[in-house]
Amino acid sequence: MAFATLPPELRNLCRRLTATKAEQLPALLPSLLKDLLRCQEPLSKPQEAKGSESSSESAMLVHKLKTQISALLNSRTTQGRFVGVALVKAVIETGGWECLRTSGPWVSGLLTVLQRKDPAVVKELCIVTIVKIYSLMHAYPTLVREIVTPTLTTFASACLQILKPPVSSKAVKTPNSLVEAILEAFSTLIPLFPTTLRQSSSKIRAETRSCIAPTISDGAIVPSSLQASSRRLAIRLHMTAAKGGDSTEWAKHLDGLIKTFHSTADQVFRAVHESWESTSGHIPGATLQQVDFDKEPQGGSTSPDQLPPWTGIYAGSERMIGLLDFIGDYLRCRTKVAVTIPVSAIVDIVTRISSIMPPTPGREKSASVQMNPAVGREERDELWAVFPDVQLAAIRLLYTMIQRLGRNFLPIAQESLEQLLRMFESSYRLPEIRTMTFLLTNEILHLSGPTMAKLTVESLNLVTKACCRDLLGAEGHLKRPKQSASAAQDGLKTKSIAQNADAFLSNKAEDESISVALSADHISAVAALLTTLFSHVPQQHLPSSLRAQMLRTAILSQNRDAQVASVLHPARDKSGRTPQIILPYLTRQFPHDESVEILRFNFRPMATGFRNDIMDIDDGPLEDEPEEQPSTNSFSFDRPFEPAFANPRNVLADTSMIVEAPASPPPPQVVEPTVKAPNPFLPRSTLETVVRSEERHTTLEQVPPPVTNSLKRKSEDADEDIVVSKRVEIDTTTTISASVPDTIDAPSQAPAMSGVGVDEESSDNESVHLNMELDSSEESASDDDDDDGAEDV
Repeated sequence: MAFATLPPELRNLCRRLTATKAEQLPALLPSLLKDLLRCQEPLSKPQEAKGSESSSESAMLVHKLKTQISALLNSRTTQGRFVGVALVKAVIETGGWECLRTSGPWVSGLLTVLQRKDPAVVKELCIVTIVKIYSLMHAYPTLVREIVTPTLTTFASACLQILKPPVSSKAVKTPNSLVEAILEAFSTLIPLFPTTLRQSSSKIRAETRSCIAPTISDGAIVPSSLQASSRRLAIRLHMTAAKGGDSTEWAKHLDGLIKTFHSTADQVFRAVHESWESTSGHIPGATLQQVDFDKEPQGGSTSPDQLPPWTGIYAGSERMIGLLDFIGDYLRCRTKVAVTIPVSAIVDIVTRISSIMPPTPGREKSASVQMNPAVGREERDELWAVFPDVQLAAIRLLYTMIQRLGRNFLPIAQESLEQLLRMFESSYRLPEIRTMTFLLTNEILHLSGPTMAKLTVESLNLVTKACCRDLLGAEGHLKRPKQSASAAQDGLKTKSIAQNADAFLSNKAEDESISVALSADHISAVAALLTTLFSHVPQQHLPSSLRAQMLRTAILSQNRDAQVASVLHPARDKSGRTPQIILPYLTRQFPHDESVEILRFNFRPMATGFRNDIMDIDDGPLEDEPEEQPSTNSFSFDRPFEPAFANPRNVLADTSMIVEAPASPPPPQVVEPTVKAPNPFLPRSTLETVVRSEERHTTLEQVPPPVTNSLKRKSEDADEDIVVSKRVEIDTTTTISASVPDTIDAPSQAPAMSGVGVDEESSDNESVHLNMELDSSEESASDDDDDDGAEDV
């Protein structure tokens, strides 16, 4: 589909720029930019020397537009220059290469505007426009050689001039937004043109030193966004090194940060006797010998290559936190070449922080850190006040490491988990500590959770309980803490303590639930950790009470992922039971969820009782069974003779003698089923049990009778069949196999017969032959069966 060659917005744009005064253009800027963005085709189309009438008109209007924008850049008013800069950026982004190749005069005009004493908003927009032009030209070496290289040095000098502090106190200080825009501009251009900016790298590094790790001793407030921008720029300055020295410069700067951190920690931690031993070669005692305990802790230097000086515990803790975040940014920012991360040195920093255990009332003195008697009480109190923030920064550093290293973090996962749990034990009262602990624990469990030992899983009890408590509190299911009605505690007199009269009232306030306000990131971290505790932790190592608390939390908080994980990873006791199955709760809470429906139709939990409570199902292939012959001599409404043999327990329990076949094929194991009361409304089983018993090589044999007349033998066999059938119908709970009598007795004497004969030498063939004889004698004995059946009824 071809677009119009000359859009009406182009002619309208030129007319409005000509007819409107420069002072009124800022109010029209949104509509001007909208019309300009719709003129992409004429702006990006090559301008031919000769062409049709429409193309010549389009080229004339495009040329007129560019001339008007150049006039606005050189305008005498600030409003005109502001609109001109905005239109240049829009034309470059819309026109593409066709406008880039003719943007040389515009770049010179933008540099002129940048060096004027215009407001910060104009300079900020000018910097963004120049960086956009330079970034687009990076793909065209010809444009880089003609436009970027001659003007980039001028741009860097103009930006550094803006960053310089004012000479007189009356001059206006550069706004933080403009400083951040300049630092982001350098961060963007250094990876693209490192050689051109190499001569300005030292000046850029000096300008960033005050924003990397600011303290209260600096006397200025630095926003967190400005700190992040300055750190990214300082990290990318290693790209300006000579060819082949990028990785060396990167490692050198990171090693310097680690040494600066340890020297700062020597001053801040001087109130305690540390039991930590460095693995990176740092000696704490060497610095402590130079510490003057009569003065406050202090550090830093006025050198351009060092961070600014600081004084006091609060300033020192801020410097330590800033350095830890700076090291994390080193791991987070990408590099052009491969670098070697000093993992042992970074872990050594976290080990030093985690080895310090603040004193708590409930902990023994041997478990807490020993204090330095040369330090006053005020300094120690300040240390314990800022120490949780230092621990939080250390946990963030570990979290950054595990995100950067991925599976390579596995060798130090166990050590990092131990360090994390030590820090969490002393500062879990703070929500920020809990949030980062939940995030880091979740990542560690995904790496090494399934292979954790029982002791390691038990060490996670405090984290698991805090996770359940936060999730219940966020959902409003946390019980209100009980108030003590006793006023005197720990041997204190009641007169010196204010009593709470409401504590003696019998109200139901203690049974009410309270809701805890937590951030969205905190709730997300808690929910993810609860799911991981079900899916990536050996459930047999979790205490049953703790797992029950986790299940209760998952149900009350309606955490679908955690409930699904608990069903897929059940806990089994020593007898193999799985008593904690919450699939009904899950189905009730999420009846329309697809994953829950799939789980409900496909998941079959293990038995909740003993293993022998259910029958083992033979999964082997079924063999073809012989077809059953219809019987006509039955008196039980067309039912077969053998319904009592349907229960394997009755056959095995009441049969007195069993003859097993040769052991050529091993007989399968038979587990006795649970005895159930017979249901008269269910159809009775057929002769399949008898056939399967023959296939399993287990045969019930009858004692052969004495040799008699062959003509009389057939009638005796028929009567024998009738007798056995009547015995089966009389007793439905047990099965009695009777032997063939010597003489044919009356049916009334059938219940008195007993005794089973066993022939150990008989084979399966004889048994089959016996069955065939019984089947063939059905017609001859039909009359006798009717008589016997009547007597039996």
